[in-house]
Amino acid sequence: MADNNTRLWVFSPTTLTTSDPAGMIGYPDQAQGTNRAFFAHYNDANGHNGHFEFPPTGDHGWSSWGPELAVMSSDLIANVK
Repeated sequence: MADNNTRLWVFSPTTLTTSDPAGMIGYPDQAQGTNRAFFAHYNDANGHNGHFEFPPTGDHGWSSWGPELAVMSSDLIANVK
């Protein structure tokens, strides 16, 4: 992904909770860990076309994802050519 300059958007609250257990298949804690690990590997590979956000509030569910999706759509429109 880094070599292809693929545009990425990662939003992962630092909380380990979810308001939507089915949406996270019951594992919000693992999502946080793997998202952080991916971010580290992406940086190590000199990736530079990603948006990574790890806010201290919110949870792993649509109450947090919904507003972020609206913000991401503007970025998507700006970057799709």
